[in-house]
Amino acid sequence: MMQNTVQYFRAPDVPGLVLSDGHFSTFSFDRHFHLDYHIGLVVDGVQQQSAFGKTSLIGPGLLSILSPDEMHDGSGYENSEYTLKTFRIPPNIFTEEMADAMDSAHRIEFGSTVLDDKSLWHRAHSLHTILQRGDATSLFVEEQWLDLVKRLLLHVTVHSADEPEGVLAKPHWKEVRDYCHDNLSEKITLEQLASLCNLNRYQFLRRFKSTVGVTPYNWLKQLRLESACALLRKGERVSCVAANVGFYDQSHFVHAFRKAYGVPPSKY
Repeated sequence: MMQNTVQYFRAPDVPGLVLSDGHFSTFSFDRHFHLDYHIGLVVDGVQQQSAFGKTSLIGPGLLSILSPDEMHDGSGYENSEYTLKTFRIPPNIFTEEMADAMDSAHRIEFGSTVLDDKSLWHRAHSLHTILQRGDATSLFVEEQWLDLVKRLLLHVTVHSADEPEGVLAKPHWKEVRDYCHDNLSEKITLEQLASLCNLNRYQFLRRFKSTVGVTPYNWLKQLRLESACALLRKGERVSCVAANVGFYDQSHFVHAFRKAYGVPPSKY
């Protein structure tokens, strides 16, 4: 049985883009979210993924597409081994390409978590390999990247503006997210978050979980970890990153990071 291993790479010709190449036998991703768009390619084996309230089996030829804040998990189907390559794409990369396709009040949403588009899968796989090798010219990489983005946008839809009952109103959800982003290095309490929405703690806890799918504690921990990834990309020291995102115990930060991403912060 192969070991659980994962490596992360940068793509200098696509600023902000992070690639990963992982081989998993026993490692399972707990429910979590990303601040970036996340494209996953299983190149060997089958991954079982739960997102959008449904479970999908993803193998070669299928792309997993996840928008920011989408809760999901992942593991080998029936505990089998699989190899996963990913693109982590900052939202601003899509801004110019989306200008004519979306109202500015909306962000990109994909019509399905899993895309059955073998041509797109092969192009994404080829580009991932090229970027990982790092031996192609900048012009070629940029052309291939823009072509991939163009093809991805064919699967874009506008997210419905309807608000189901029993969840946080969109302005309240935005205020909670903004407050947490702005105060990551500080202690954040349930009382503080509830007061932003003019709710008591019990009402807020119930509505938050209905909106997001996890408790505020678990969501905030993942937000801290995702924000740590962004700081680590900039080359900041692990000890500084831990404090800046609200982990006052560096060993706790390292443990949580390794559990979430399969590597310690120093290897990201």
